[in-house]
Amino acid sequence: MSRPAKAKRKPSIADVAAAVGVSKTTISRYLHGEYDYMSADTRARIEAVVKELGYRPNKMAQGLKATNSRMIGVTIANISNPFSSQLLKGMQSVCRARGIQLLVSDADDDPALERAAIESLMDSQVDGLIINTVGGNDEFLTTFASTAGNPPIVMLDRMISPIVCDCIVTDNAGAVDMMLDHVRERGFTYAVFVTQPIAGITTRQTRAEAVRTYLATHDLAGEVLEYADSPRDDMDYGGVTGGGAVSGGGAADSSTAGHGRTVDNDSATHGSTIGHCGTVDDGSTVDDTIGDNGTVEHGTVDDGNGVGLAARLTSILDAHVGERICIFANNEDAMCDVFAVLAEPSEPYANGSDHDVHDDTDHDNDHDRAAGDDHDFSVGTGTVNGMGTTVGLCAFATERWARYSGPGITCLDQNPVLMGRTAASRLIARIYDGDSSPAERLEIPARLRVFGSTQNR
Repeated sequence: MSRPAKAKRKPSIADVAAAVGVSKTTISRYLHGEYDYMSADTRARIEAVVKELGYRPNKMAQGLKATNSRMIGVTIANISNPFSSQLLKGMQSVCRARGIQLLVSDADDDPALERAAIESLMDSQVDGLIINTVGGNDEFLTTFASTAGNPPIVMLDRMISPIVCDCIVTDNAGAVDMMLDHVRERGFTYAVFVTQPIAGITTRQTRAEAVRTYLATHDLAGEVLEYADSPRDDMDYGGVTGGGAVSGGGAADSSTAGHGRTVDNDSATHGSTIGHCGTVDDGSTVDDTIGDNGTVEHGTVDDGNGVGLAARLTSILDAHVGERICIFANNEDAMCDVFAVLAEPSEPYANGSDHDVHDDTDHDNDHDRAAGDDHDFSVGTGTVNGMGTTVGLCAFATERWARYSGPGITCLDQNPVLMGRTAASRLIARIYDGDSSPAERLEIPARLRVFGSTQNR
């Protein structure tokens, strides 16, 4: 019997060094991105030989021998959020260009899981951490960032105070003002900012406070509606209860809304789609109402057995019949919960056209659609309960998500790809490039993108 042929030996670092004509130390420095004392010609020759031989370094061996592992750890608050995937896309683009590997962990909105993830990533010998925190771990993170010998960290989207590490965040207060200016300009008279629990999450705290300040100082009434997170994964998406009809000038007939309210989209809306994600009535709420006189009426926190989002939002709509109300969601998840309360979807673009319906949006406005946009969505706000309560919708949301949600949801796009790139660049500078400048808070401006959900009437 003939003996099987031996598998072809994988090229080693010694093979690369011999082919280039340099030492193994020089090859090791190249692989770790240490180019300070290496000529451009040497780098080019090493790169060519690595490709020619198909050399792939042993990451585990590198981690044992090298000062740096060329790995960065990332914890994400909730990876199911579309915003999170865009953050990761930005980080990956920077890390890939520098030959750095990302190790990603989902904390699933659980502070304990986040702490465990950080400890696990440390066990993997990461050179630094990017943390999109779930909240509730400020003391832990502050101590970690301040402890000598720990790798550097960068906070992403949510921050800790005092500033003991770089924090990459949205200009949340400026974004809220920009959106509420738009809401007023479009003729809405009452704004409801809908958010999941605020405590311990700096992003939500900043946004809610900015809303309260705006309402107290401008000719716009409204309130902050805080509710418990809803477990949409456990909902029944198949059936809808209640007897309210949805009508849209022939666009949709005899559809039922989950809360038994009539949704009357007039002919101008062309059968607007308000998505249905399931019934929501599961959480505690905190409601601060700000009236025309600027007074803040502080509500109380429910114990979880009382009024949930569906009942509270329905009550607000009932209290403002005949007015133009705009619901402003804190993020995509909150917007989906609002969808669940408002209505079941009707048929979009019922006039038979996919993209040729127009609203009265001023497309020359710098804050409106991106230049070159071929998709004009014009399905606008509808009326709820058959009595003329006109509801507009807007949210903090990525444009890619908001653009294709029914009529298109007017959104504040935080540019998460840029945020992810900025976080990765800052951390890499700290780890590998010798940046020892003081920690700072970097604010990324949000971009207002206007779609049919806030059109003029």
